[in-house]
Amino acid sequence: MKIFSLNLCKLDLYIFFGLLFFVHPVANAQETIVDVNPDVILDANSVPFSIDFANDASVEFSFRVQTMSGDTVLGGMPATYDGASAILENLNGQPAGNTVNGAFELSNLNEGEFVSSSDEFGVDASHSLGINLLIDVPGVGSFPYIYGSFLGASNKYLGVRFTAGTNTHYGWIELSVSAAADSITIHSYGYNQTPDEPVDAGVLGITSINQNNIKVWSESESLCIDATPDIIGNEYSIVSLSGNKVYSGVLKELHTKIDVKSLNKGIYNVLIGTSLGHVSKRVYIQ
Repeated sequence: MKIFSLNLCKLDLYIFFGLLFFVHPVANAQETIVDVNPDVILDANSVPFSIDFANDASVEFSFRVQTMSGDTVLGGMPATYDGASAILENLNGQPAGNTVNGAFELSNLNEGEFVSSSDEFGVDASHSLGINLLIDVPGVGSFPYIYGSFLGASNKYLGVRFTAGTNTHYGWIELSVSAAADSITIHSYGYNQTPDEPVDAGVLGITSINQNNIKVWSESESLCIDATPDIIGNEYSIVSLSGNKVYSGVLKELHTKIDVKSLNKGIYNVLIGTSLGHVSKRVYIQ
């Protein structure tokens, strides 16, 4: 998992009566993008996948898949159902969507679409990304029940809103849901670090920084970092999931080996400075 904290300076072009006007932004927006690499694929046997956007020990969203089977009544007749549901749990955040016929539905966004205060956000504790059931009525037949704006979607974006401290931030999550609703794939997510400012879903992409430049892993009582010459001399730090910096230093060689036996066993973020921002790799230290 790598995190990119990049400064964006956007230039809008307007053509009016044959004249070209350049409109400069009032301020730079800073966006953090997390590449979930490799992608996290969830099924009914998986542990739920949680997202803490600001890395402040306050989880905003959790994803899980649930198998569904049981008895029901359809048109006054007993029936059975079998299938799966891809579920979004809203813990300390809200997803973007629209109310249709009195029911809130998640918005399925394309890359580049904006998420902002003008959007509607759901307030329920959970929402379905997709449901696919087969309902069987003995003596009558079988009927499919299919629901969800992300069902069968590949690399689409869910807009989100959350608070960090007293500040409100807007972000997005890139995900895919199988047509059977029996798997969710989390590809990446990001948010605008500037409070109350909109964000365009996934527009920066993950290619701004070569993902192969930096490799981080743990072995025994050591943490290893492999780098390329362009990031030698940059700072790195090891940060706990609670946000505490527990170790820091400067990359002086292509291969750096750090003694971490004094650290508690657990998951840490390793942040490494680059010319484009910070890259972060999440590792488990034994």
